[in-house]
Order: sequence, then structure tokens, then C-alpha cells
Amino acid sequence: MLLTMIGRYCLDENPEIATAGYIDVLARIGVSAHATRLTVARMTERGLLDRARRGRAATFRASEVGLDVVRRQQDRTFHDTVDEPQPDGAWTILSFTLPETHRKERHLLRRRLAWESFGLLRDGVWLAPGERDVSAILAQLPGAGVDRHVEVFTAYPKFADVEGMISRTWHLDELAGRYHRFLRTWNVPRPAPEATDALGRDLVLASAWRQLLRETPRLPARHLPHDWPAAQCHELFRTLHETYREEADRLFAGILAEHRMS
Repeated sequence: MLLTMIGRYCLDENPEIATAGYIDVLARIGVSAHATRLTVARMTERGLLDRARRGRAATFRASEVGLDVVRRQQDRTFHDTVDEPQPDGAWTILSFTLPETHRKERHLLRRRLAWESFGLLRDGVWLAPGERDVSAILAQLPGAGVDRHVEVFTAYPKFADVEGMISRTWHLDELAGRYHRFLRTWNVPRPAPEATDALGRDLVLASAWRQLLRETPRLPARHLPHDWPAAQCHELFRTLHETYREEADRLFAGILAEHRMS
């Protein structure tokens, strides 16, 4: 939710916001002040937020790593992007074996590969359709020398059952079920009952949609089931976001005016 907040409202100026501001935002979806403080602390430990002190007050703003993460999320969540045509049959294959001393980097690499629609073929081997440039993903990892443990190449493998491989690697049946749950959850008169206002509903909506996108492979249409529900869900997301956006912007502007540190 806080990454969604940063992406929606803090990319242009990246303001310093007092802890109370984050508490104010997440209170609108029923998150306690204690849980918000823990979340902010963990995001700071992970390098997504930078901490500063103004007098006795602690303030936080997105770090360069955090800004890069949310920019990539914003592009995929809120903007229509059309991937360039890919060579037929091409796959990007990434293999890595990171030692225990790079446990943090290993975890982050897995998360970011998943966000970029890579699927786990088997332990340590990930793949994505087409030719993918993963240099930006590797550059985001904090440890030095991580790239020495990673091999990336484009190949034209001849899978005996490419449709079966795709279904197993990305669990398309389960993913279709989550898309249908998104429709059932949001295509109702009063969605997100935990949210107290348009700002809360917009954050819950965008975060739920981003989670779906995070698990959705950028596969050519010929590799997807004919009744794939993603387009219907995307249209619902766009409609609801436009419904909430103006009021949500106004509410966050008020929070920023109260809790921003200049």
C-alpha cells in the first residue's frame, strides 16, 4: 500500500513525510499505527525509504531504489504499455546460484524477476518469453559482485509441450481464478468495505491490481487460454480508478499539507 502511495503521489517531488502522515494514510484502510510504524521501518531496512530527522520528528522519503521500483510499477499498473514484437520462439533464460552470504540479494532478485513476468522453471532457473534486458534488475541489487553469480542468455528451446510448460511454470489456472475473484470483489456496489474514503479505496484497488499484474506473465496471446479474463479486469480497474482518482488526489493533498516536512 505504501509503495502504491509513493507511486501515485510522491514521484514528482518525493517529499519528506512525517511518520504521522503514513499512519494517516493507512488508517483509512484499517491499518493500526503500530503496524504502519513496523512497515515503514522494514521498508527503510530494505532500502526503499530514506530516514531523516527534523528536530524530534522522524521523516521518510522514497530512496533512489524505492523510486526506481515504484516507477516500474507505475508504468505497468497505470499506463498501457505495448511490448515490442519478439522473435518467434525466443525465450530469455536466467540462471543463478547465490551463496548464503547473498541471501538478501537472492530474495530481492526472485521478487523482481517475478514482477518482470519471469517464471520459475526449476530451482535457480527462470525464463520469460522473448528477449529481455535484465541489466536494470541486476543493477538494483545492493550487493557487490552479484552479477558474477548470474547467467542470462536468449535461446530458442524446443519444448516437447510448450503449453504444458507454460501452465505449470505460471500456474495459469490458479491465476485465472484470482482474476475472477478480482471481478467478484470489485464489480459490486460498495467494494473495499475496509476503506473509509476514496483515497483508501483507490490504494486498495491499485494494490490488488498490481498484485495480479505481478503474477501475470507477458505471454503472447497464442499461449493464453481463449477465455483469459485479464482484459475484463483491466477495464474494471480503469473505470474504478477514474471514479476514485479526483477525490483521492484531494484527500492526499490535505495529508501532505499537514504532514510534509519542508
